[in-house]
Amino acid sequence: MLRLAVNPAAEQPQQQPVLIADEWREVYHLAVKHAVVALAWDGVERLQSQTPDALRAFPADLMGKWFADVQAIEAANSQMAMQASYLHFFMQEGDFDAYTLKGVTWAAYYPKPEHRQSADIDLWVLPNKNKLASLQERREALIAFLNSREVPIGEVVYHHLEAKFFRNTEVELHVTPTWLYNPLHNNRLQQQFLHARFLTHELQETYALLHAFRHIYHDGLALRHMLDYFVICRANREKDIAAPSKFYRQIGMNSFARAMDELSEYLFASPATSSIHLSRCARHLLDALPLRHISKRVQWDYPSETIWRFPWRTAHFFWRKTLSK
Repeated sequence: MLRLAVNPAAEQPQQQPVLIADEWREVYHLAVKHAVVALAWDGVERLQSQTPDALRAFPADLMGKWFADVQAIEAANSQMAMQASYLHFFMQEGDFDAYTLKGVTWAAYYPKPEHRQSADIDLWVLPNKNKLASLQERREALIAFLNSREVPIGEVVYHHLEAKFFRNTEVELHVTPTWLYNPLHNNRLQQQFLHARFLTHELQETYALLHAFRHIYHDGLALRHMLDYFVICRANREKDIAAPSKFYRQIGMNSFARAMDELSEYLFASPATSSIHLSRCARHLLDALPLRHISKRVQWDYPSETIWRFPWRTAHFFWRKTLSK
């Protein structure tokens, strides 16, 4: 379904297997689990136009529920777009530049942006007056501004803080888009962000890669993270923007980037009947995706990215606790 939704060139095989009702319900539950409900619905609609018989066992009650979910996602995205616009003006009043991260920005890469599901609003906030301020100075300036406006502040961590602006939408204000545990790699990454001061097409690709990598070992990897990376990379290649492979080597993300390229191509671009042989790293990444009710235990398979994770994660944990007091 997702291959049909995001890849206009994708075609279904002539002998399309017809799913039974329980299989359609499983597809729906997986779409919910991976936060791709509306995107999967786009695939269902395209499948119906190409092979109407493929939907003959589609349960009527499920169709109604699925369509209602899509409408709810569209409404939520519209609301968050308005809220993000308000936050941009709010930050300008404090003499901050604000750039939307993920969410609306990545949705623009999709055929139907309103169907990319978002959970919260992320803004990268930078002070106008002191553009080269350190990360700590930027964080302190942001906290001081929020306190002056009596905006409730939640958890404060290395790269962002939570701020309570809306009753029904969580907001994260980033002083930097993301981080790496290895201090040398992290310093190179932060310099790249600070030099650009906004996410270029290349940095959007890098950010999507790092966002997916973070989810493997923290909140769990989902198809939505793979999709974000795939559609951004595809758009960059169409603009003749090469992958930042040299930078990936500099920050220790080269093997993971290759695995992401390989697996996203396999999932969303290759023919439905393709039997591509995946490398070990790509298979490891596939195992990290919960595509069944019981997923496999994921082992380390990206040594250049994870070799520094344990010692520096421990130091980062204690530093984060001190910062949050």
